[in-house]
Amino acid sequence: MYISILGSIATNDLLSETVRQTLGAYPKGQAGAPLISNLIKEYLARGYKVLAITMDENLADDEPPFVYEDHLLTYVIAPRRKHTFRPNGRRPGRTADFFRFERNQLLAVLKHYKPDVVHAHWTYEYAVAALAYTPDALITVHDNAQTIFGYVRTLNRFFHLLMARYVFRRGRHFTAVSPYMANSVQKWTNAPVAVVPNPVPMPTKPYESATPGAPVISMVVNGWDDRKNSKRALLAFKSIQQLYPKAILWAFGTAFEPGAEAEEFCRENQISNVMLFGLTPYATVLDKVAQSTLLLHASLEESFGMVLAEAMSYGVPVVAGKNSGAVSWVVEDGGLLVDVTKVDDIVQATDKLLSDPILYKQLSSNAVRVIESRFPIQRVADQYLDLYRTCTKKPLKANRPALGVNG
Repeated sequence: MYISILGSIATNDLLSETVRQTLGAYPKGQAGAPLISNLIKEYLARGYKVLAITMDENLADDEPPFVYEDHLLTYVIAPRRKHTFRPNGRRPGRTADFFRFERNQLLAVLKHYKPDVVHAHWTYEYAVAALAYTPDALITVHDNAQTIFGYVRTLNRFFHLLMARYVFRRGRHFTAVSPYMANSVQKWTNAPVAVVPNPVPMPTKPYESATPGAPVISMVVNGWDDRKNSKRALLAFKSIQQLYPKAILWAFGTAFEPGAEAEEFCRENQISNVMLFGLTPYATVLDKVAQSTLLLHASLEESFGMVLAEAMSYGVPVVAGKNSGAVSWVVEDGGLLVDVTKVDDIVQATDKLLSDPILYKQLSSNAVRVIESRFPIQRVADQYLDLYRTCTKKPLKANRPALGVNG
């Protein structure tokens, strides 16, 4: 069975360092959490043939797609226009025409390779292209376009909302990464939305977390908007510092670019000991989070909250929102859940965690258990493979016996 996966895939996540060195120059793909690459590698290890498709805005529009082939893997990177609404040479912005150029590129790749199963992640251009190839494509919902537009009311997000609505009208098979997300989009489609969580790899090496007496608190946030709630989180850290003068905040993601809004907010509110790392390589973020005392996650809404699960996999407890979408479902008893709209509640929960070594150790152990037992990649792959059989109404057989993945 030939499986195609479409979505945000970074070349550095999918291809091994040896392969990348052999290639020399290559497109970077589309950055994001490596959960899709991890899923692809699991399929390859089981002996399935996989067509992985992504895009890269640094490829010239008129360039042919980049293609890498090795054993069971075919990896294709198609061009993606740089600008959302401004013209891209003779072509309009990519959002202005609902990614028409990009969708045509993706559809041409699918028609060329003719996979048996098509699985698109997110409900936007990848999903529209997948449905143009087959109405039986499986679409995984990672966010609710309506909810995001409620917080980020831009023309770009409105066009994405329209694409999502189109996908839900056309599609027949859907999954969502949490029960919260499944329930929030179910009303848009007549097809049932199955729940398949994000896969979370367990660490291969132990890490030593910072001591609660000199705590290092980490935050990972992309986007400086009300939904992410970073202003309250920073104000909470200011109060935490009064209790723990040696406390340090490591802040990662686009919300914390040096010289931008977060730095100005800290200066205006006299918040010190904040290290703004900004956009940081994924592996570096994980390494830093693993060394943290705890993760502070103040988002008001999450479809899953990958960074929560990743921190917990290292035994790093979290302080997060009890009413923040899927957060409470992911965290369970691996951290403390509070009303993150209240700064005092965030501070009290953090103090409780840092001042009680027994509680800290218990939550750390709980965190590892929760992730290890609920989100292993093997189980997630099994769930998707079962759904592929439903979509295609065919038995799903590996193309060859399982073997090691060198791609």
